[in-house]
Amino acid sequence: MQQPSTQRGDGFVYCYDSLYRLLFYSGILTFRLHSQSEGGPKSTRLRVLYALAARVSLLGGFVGGVYVKLSDPQMSQAMFSRLSPLVKIIFTWECISCILTYLEHCISLDVNRTRHIGLLASMQLLDTQISAEFTHVQWRYHRTRSKFWYGSMTVLCMYVATSLALMFDTTHCSCGYVSTILIASSYSMLTSMLGTVGFMHIALMDYLRIRYRLIMKLVEQQYQKATEANSHDELLQHMDHLFKFTKRCSQLLDVMNGVCGYVSGAGVFYDFAHMTCFVYMLCQKVLHLEAWDTQYTFISLHLMAHIYKLLMISTYGYLLQREKRNCLQLLSNFANNFGNPATLKKAVESFQLWRMHNNHSARIGSSFPCNISLIYLILNALANYVIVLVQLLFQLQLKDKQGKAIQIPKDVELLKPIGQNTHLNSRI
Repeated sequence: MQQPSTQRGDGFVYCYDSLYRLLFYSGILTFRLHSQSEGGPKSTRLRVLYALAARVSLLGGFVGGVYVKLSDPQMSQAMFSRLSPLVKIIFTWECISCILTYLEHCISLDVNRTRHIGLLASMQLLDTQISAEFTHVQWRYHRTRSKFWYGSMTVLCMYVATSLALMFDTTHCSCGYVSTILIASSYSMLTSMLGTVGFMHIALMDYLRIRYRLIMKLVEQQYQKATEANSHDELLQHMDHLFKFTKRCSQLLDVMNGVCGYVSGAGVFYDFAHMTCFVYMLCQKVLHLEAWDTQYTFISLHLMAHIYKLLMISTYGYLLQREKRNCLQLLSNFANNFGNPATLKKAVESFQLWRMHNNHSARIGSSFPCNISLIYLILNALANYVIVLVQLLFQLQLKDKQGKAIQIPKDVELLKPIGQNTHLNSRI
């Protein structure tokens, strides 16, 4: 049964407002979603100031906590004494890449803020126009909300809990409780918001995927009515609107690539770097035959969250491209289902020409397609880098073994080798 708050105009806000509110309160975004009656998405100076303050607080808390740990000899000894030099490098790279990726997300979304707000307003307007033209459409906004709010929050809470546990285990909270809590909480918020931006991109791709599927259902209904009705005037009017809606979705896809392409590309690169470092840490613990401890569990759970995000963003990009391709192919059969008049054939030819010049698809960065091939690319690069790092580990272990002096027991006496007796040294 439909909820009152999910009615047409407010349905988009009902679906995605919680996700965007979370990104706003964490400082990633500088605007909030609003219904069309309230003017649509908007940004104010007060919201911009709040977002800047939230960013400074998160970054300052993380950097400040690390500085306090390093400046105190006792806390620094407790945190770094048991870590190998290579693991220290890994954690240093993780901290730097996390901060840089967070800054890149904030700057990129700020630069594209106007386009982002326009994209969301156009999506709201598209739903309103579809409902006005096809009044029998029943929107199921509650399903989308359940998927992208409750589902995302479940993954987010598990990821934050795992990040907190991992940082507490790494920093050794036996001393310096305040700095430990500051590092763990700020790191968890920073990395979790990077993942949430990825889920925002997934949500927008899913929106377009569902709209392409809805257009397909409506087109199939018009084709079925065309075989039964004598007059096609009203059906042709509906088909004209469906062609316009399809072109609108393609334009929205292009704008979405401009808004989310670079932030998703940076997020995927961070996931790759993070997975490479942590998979190497697991391999190092296994090769050193270390006993199973809590760090195994925390690192494994941390990796699962990044792998899950990579799988979701690749899968939804593929599903969006598949629905778009099927929708355009179905519309290309427009003339065949309406008796092949010459005017309809020209309309189909014009549509095919538009399709050739507007072959948009979901992308990561500026040009790389967001589909299943992204999974193979990341996993292949991950395997190659981990193999190189493991080979480096073997070389370091071999060098250590060769450099160590042989310990001789006290009850063992070394004898010099006996030389060979020949006719030269047998003379008196």
